[in-house]
Amino acid sequence: MSFLQPLFLAGLLAAAIPIAIHLINRRKATRQEFPALRLLMESNKKEARSVKVRQWLLLGLRVLVIAALALALAKPYFLSDEGVTASERLPTAVVFVVDDSASMQHAGWWENTVEQFDEQLGKLRPWDEATLITASTIDGPVTRFTSDHGEIREAFSDLQATDASADLSQAVVAAGDLLSSSQLPSKRIVVISDFARGGFPDSPTPEAKIPYDVRQVSVRDDAESVPENLGITAVDYEQEHSGQGGSWKITATVRNFGPEDQKGVELRLNVDGEDIGGGLVDVPARKTSTHTFRHRFEGAGVREAYVELVNDDPLEIDNRYYFAVDLKERIRVLLVNGEPSSVAYSDELYFAVRALNPGTTSQSAIIPEMTTPEGLAGRDLNDFDVVVLANVATVSQPNAGKLEQFVDGGGGLLVTMGDQIDATSWNQTMEGLLPKPLRGLKRLAERDDPDAPVKITRLGTGNRDHPIFRIFDLPGGSSLQSVKVYSYMLLEPTQQTETREILAYKDNAPALIERKVGDGRVVMLTTTVDREWTDLPVRTAFLPLMRRSVQYLARRATSAGKDRPVVGERLTLDVSGLVDERAIIHGPEDSRLVLEPTDGTVGFAPEHVGFYEVWADSDEAQGDADNPRNRLDALSFAANVDSDESKLDPLGQNALDPWTKPDEGKGGEAAQAAIPTNERRVNVWPPILFAITMMLLLETLLGARRSVLAKVWRRITFQKDPKVEV
Repeated sequence: MSFLQPLFLAGLLAAAIPIAIHLINRRKATRQEFPALRLLMESNKKEARSVKVRQWLLLGLRVLVIAALALALAKPYFLSDEGVTASERLPTAVVFVVDDSASMQHAGWWENTVEQFDEQLGKLRPWDEATLITASTIDGPVTRFTSDHGEIREAFSDLQATDASADLSQAVVAAGDLLSSSQLPSKRIVVISDFARGGFPDSPTPEAKIPYDVRQVSVRDDAESVPENLGITAVDYEQEHSGQGGSWKITATVRNFGPEDQKGVELRLNVDGEDIGGGLVDVPARKTSTHTFRHRFEGAGVREAYVELVNDDPLEIDNRYYFAVDLKERIRVLLVNGEPSSVAYSDELYFAVRALNPGTTSQSAIIPEMTTPEGLAGRDLNDFDVVVLANVATVSQPNAGKLEQFVDGGGGLLVTMGDQIDATSWNQTMEGLLPKPLRGLKRLAERDDPDAPVKITRLGTGNRDHPIFRIFDLPGGSSLQSVKVYSYMLLEPTQQTETREILAYKDNAPALIERKVGDGRVVMLTTTVDREWTDLPVRTAFLPLMRRSVQYLARRATSAGKDRPVVGERLTLDVSGLVDERAIIHGPEDSRLVLEPTDGTVGFAPEHVGFYEVWADSDEAQGDADNPRNRLDALSFAANVDSDESKLDPLGQNALDPWTKPDEGKGGEAAQAAIPTNERRVNVWPPILFAITMMLLLETLLGARRSVLAKVWRRITFQKDPKVEV
């Protein structure tokens, strides 16, 4: 019990006054024997005892009246969560916050949401006003306070659990902003949610507290238990070998969000609607495991694929992960000619260009483009997959940095030697790219030397496991060993990180050596690609060697560095130069969105998991029906659910404490008092005053003589006074 005016409790001391008076009067009463009255006193002895009892009762009543009066003036009260306070009888503004995020698709939770919403809406009185907002969008569906509860119910009936993620704390803050605009005297927020950990920030730092009553309504059957849940959180893919028909490595990451280990989890890979592979994986509790598929795509264009869990769990939305693979149709190669010549057969790249693309009628997927060492500075290397430096004397420092950035980002660099090479300069500027430092030219024999057959060397056998040389295992592949080499570049015998020799000469000197730099690769041929140092260009092995080398070096398609669109999060697409007036986006569930570019970009937030196609200006196929030119395959993408929605651990009734409980040491007590709670103050002093009144009445009755009371009773009942006999 508490008191509003505790100082009045000092009045309890006044309860001693009647006792003191009683005792004082008792001491002052003197007994004097009067013989004439002894007979009379003995006759009234029985009556005197009753008078004494009455006096004790009067004394007790007077003490109680004084003590109760002091207690009532102190206004005692206590807190209770039962009953209805006066403020609750006033009109109330209520904001319903319904969690419609992806985690609410858990089996049975949305059905519970419907029941809980009906119950909470039914508690409103006709004069209460309400709004309805959802956690995924915050803005709507009813943001205007209305006393038409039927409108609220109808708006809720159109809702369902979405594929989007949600930050429930932001929704509650938005609800607080809505309540601040209401003029009603009482305000309340009702949050209906699963209160899963994934719906809240890991380290909440609220900018301000919510000064309203916030009531949490959970839709879980058991608010404390942690549901089992497996989810595919990522799929990474990488093209192992460039060119059409190359193999791809596809790695799926599975996370166990539950408290129990899961063994033998079955996965399945689907490409273009066809199941093409499966596998099993064990996933420890609260950990992730991966499984790798290998698949060989055919043709070009976009392939729609997904990896899914075969055995469904209660939350299905995270059991499947979508991804789109764009198969490149062309490999663009920039050839830097270090020794151009007007005489065709003397040109450094005459044979190389024809090996890569025999002519205009060729259907080769390799598109070569020529430039000079001076022209390299003006070229945008992002337009190419491979750069070839053929007998380039020197590479300037700016160009070397440009090439290093290109290779580090995934591009390929093929370096071939020749008599123009300045080994010293190369070792200085290209140190970050060369597989090994250059030492100098080793000339074995001149072409016209009659002893050349015994002085020259030949190419050895390539690394059969390397992608470049697998083709030489086929019939005719031995022609590589018949190549004559008159001269080659000697290399320093240093060890470089990520460097390996993949082809050597018969005298064991390196012929083809590789180095991995960042996401790209550098391959160096220590002889020429013209006929000056070798007869390789006129051998049958030259064409497959050049083509396989370029295909191996070409920038690989990979998921690394690519955006991973998430449902509900805004996505910006660069359509500059691709779209004239509008971009049309087709998505899952037959969704269609028309957007007008602004500054060359369009932006929107995917609403469903699945694949999205982007069309330029018209979504009617133009040209090839299977591969229309107005369909922008490079912009196609897949959207998935936010993995945070898979975190189903319950936060319980403390979920919103950071936004509703004041911080300690920052005026927290005062702030706490300002926030309404469910407890109500029950005043005790009104019944005490009533009790005082009744005690005073009783004291009056006890203090009056019996004859007076009898006389009053006769007057009330209209009886006559009895006659007195003398």
